[in-house]
Amino acid sequence: MQDVKLYPTTTGQSWIELSPYKHHAFKDHAEIRDEYDYIVVGAGYGGQGAARHLAELHPDAKIGVFEAIRIGDNDSGKNAGFIIDVPHDFGDQGGSSFEENQKYFELNTFIINWMEQTIKDKGIEEIDWDHCGKYLACAETKSFKLMEHEISDLEKMGVSYEVVEGEDLYRRTGTRYYKKALYTEGTVLINPAEVLRALFSVMPDNVDVFEECPVMRIEENAPSGIVLRNGKKVKAKIVIVTGGPFIQEFGIVKNVFCPVLSYGAFTRQFTDEEMKHMEGVKPWGATAGHPAGTTVRFTRDNRIFVRNGFSFATDLTTSHQRIKRSIPKLRKAYENRYPELKHVNFEFIYGGMINMTMNNRPLMMQKFPTVFASACGEGAGVAKTSLMGYYLAEWVSGIQSENLEFLKKIATPNKLPPEPFLTMGAELRLMWEEFNAKTEI
Repeated sequence: MQDVKLYPTTTGQSWIELSPYKHHAFKDHAEIRDEYDYIVVGAGYGGQGAARHLAELHPDAKIGVFEAIRIGDNDSGKNAGFIIDVPHDFGDQGGSSFEENQKYFELNTFIINWMEQTIKDKGIEEIDWDHCGKYLACAETKSFKLMEHEISDLEKMGVSYEVVEGEDLYRRTGTRYYKKALYTEGTVLINPAEVLRALFSVMPDNVDVFEECPVMRIEENAPSGIVLRNGKKVKAKIVIVTGGPFIQEFGIVKNVFCPVLSYGAFTRQFTDEEMKHMEGVKPWGATAGHPAGTTVRFTRDNRIFVRNGFSFATDLTTSHQRIKRSIPKLRKAYENRYPELKHVNFEFIYGGMINMTMNNRPLMMQKFPTVFASACGEGAGVAKTSLMGYYLAEWVSGIQSENLEFLKKIATPNKLPPEPFLTMGAELRLMWEEFNAKTEI
């Protein structure tokens, strides 16, 4: 295959700064074997799902995981920290049927339970993993339409929910900004970098995990393998690639991913005096009544997190300049919701990629007899990305199931136009979506 020209970098400070797991040491590069049974390229949630399940299925196999930068400093650790059970934005799933959404719910619930069982079995329950549920919060009455659509599907699926408004919503969130919210209880709120690093830190003994170790090429001819940045070649019987849009850099697929940059910020921790404005408020998280609106969380360590602003990631990275330009919109979102606390500064600000496809469909494919790949295609990726990795491990192991066939069937991302039309079209679409989002931002 082709040599990689772009590989992951990181800009800004994010969730990893809030976790003691940022100091965890993974395997030294000197311990890289010359050959593995399985190699997993990309240590995000997809890589985690693939590597751990491979180890469950093949306890005697040698498995190597390679991540280009620090685990948790990648885009898997730079999302808003929602592991969502119900299909996110039912009406915006790229043409998904109700039956597909019902299957998503079943599989998302399964993978959340699987990850949580690992956390319990490995004794790492002190990590930032909270069963807080999720609000779909609307600041404009026109956004109620999305809420009503989701309620209709929730009722068909038999999933419990609450509609919260007025003083009750204020008591739960500490803000009067929202008019109404739809609450579902199955979502888990996490520090995504902490959970990811923690799960990789307790991999089975037959899994070697290497961070800051970029893979520059994948060899498709048997025996397959990878070439590292220092030129070292590592052989493998099977290579699994879970690197999001960077899958295209290896030449596995072309013109499929249209990654979007979004920007997040954390306030410093509130003082005891400032916490009087949040009296009785427990950790919570809300997605907006419009896909381009602001995501908000009140974290367990007493911070407000806001995420908004979209731009197209032509070069698969952001810059300090773009992050600086994102601050006014982030400040506005925060201060509009918490005017009593507008004096509180942001401590950490970052930019991260949301891996999108044009029709929001995921990728799950076999490129050669020895090379497989998977990636999510929409903005609620922690559960689905983990799920794709888990079932990719079953695919390469020759295990057939109804769930695997379902995931392979829905993995139909549309082809994208070439540059410069792709970037131009994407930027115009993002501008239009943000314009329509209005006060949901």
